[in-house]
Amino acid sequence: MRLAGALAAVSLTLVSAACTSERSGTGGPASTPTEAAVSVTSSVGASAEAVTVSSEDCPEPARTADGFQAASVPSGWELLAAGERGALRGGVVTADGALWALREEGQGDLTLRRWKDGRWEAVAGPPGMKPGALAASPGGGIWVAQPGEGMWSDTGTWKVGVREGGGWRTLALDVPDQKAGGGSADAHGGWMTFSTVAVHWDGANWKRMNLPAGQEDVGGFSDVDAYRLSGSAEEIWAVPLTGATAVRLRDGVSQTVQFTLRIDAKEAIHDTQGGLFYPQAVAVVGADDRWLLGTAAFGTHYLDENEDTVAGRLVAVRHTRGEWTCTWGPFHREQFDGAFVDAVPDGDGGLWAATAHGTLWHLGDGRWTRQRLPADEGAEPNVNDLVVGGDQIYALGWVASQGRFHGALWRAG
Repeated sequence: MRLAGALAAVSLTLVSAACTSERSGTGGPASTPTEAAVSVTSSVGASAEAVTVSSEDCPEPARTADGFQAASVPSGWELLAAGERGALRGGVVTADGALWALREEGQGDLTLRRWKDGRWEAVAGPPGMKPGALAASPGGGIWVAQPGEGMWSDTGTWKVGVREGGGWRTLALDVPDQKAGGGSADAHGGWMTFSTVAVHWDGANWKRMNLPAGQEDVGGFSDVDAYRLSGSAEEIWAVPLTGATAVRLRDGVSQTVQFTLRIDAKEAIHDTQGGLFYPQAVAVVGADDRWLLGTAAFGTHYLDENEDTVAGRLVAVRHTRGEWTCTWGPFHREQFDGAFVDAVPDGDGGLWAATAHGTLWHLGDGRWTRQRLPADEGAEPNVNDLVVGGDQIYALGWVASQGRFHGALWRAG
């Protein structure tokens, strides 16, 4: 998502790619002549007045209250593959129905994988690039983003590999005034983000949006700014990995949404942000219906010993017809580990959401249910991403067994 205010220029320089000679010729960055340097100054559009969602909108109920009332049901998901060492994440489905993902194996190194004929196949990435995020390109192919060259400077050079045929083309985006600092890259719906900047190709120009910097985590500080992108083709959200301020873009208008609702944190210790709600995943399920799922938590001590633990509760915030409402999970006094990982619409007015340790939540016909992802006996499933492609919904992650981790793919039945 993008922040209000003046939006800086994005300089676009196309770099020759030795691996390809094809030209797209239609509506995408690959159609720009590689020998020409293109520089554009563009904004994502207008900005709307910021919105604050407070405890007045969503007062906390009693700690024993459980608005989810999620019944545990048998898993309706199928384990398709769990083989290569490591983990899978960053999934995207391209126009031809192919599922692409990033495989991570130690030290953060990422390689490309494509699901084809019932198995994963390795795909060579753009020469000279280290993949950081994947997105479906407007031309129906795949984008590979590597924004890391500017990770520790105030001006960043982002590389983008474009594959809309048999080979790769490489672009270089000069992104000035991005906040220095680490974090991970992400992409969704033609948008790519890194640190405090999101960029987008609209078919004619690259556009830029600045995102809030300096957001605080539950301990009251964070030296890393990073965002996760989600939403629909019409409505994109940028949700911070740490922090309580998200940004929404719809109809060319950006808007910051700050959450100040919180839970009672009387037992909190060394925690300046005690009990604040943090959004973690977004599912846009209708033209005027979206859910922001997250947690409200704080650090505390175990009741019977002086060791640190986390207390908190799950919260699902809904915005529809101009109103904000909340569904609250029960309060956990110790060992709270309920963070939402991702959420997607189910295609029927409801949603799927994933929490830690392979638990899938489903909202359908106004009723929440909960189920575990299948895994071999003794293996622990974990989810990184949920991916929608046509009428298919996938979960990407890994299974842990006997100290080993293997990339895993599931599909909703």
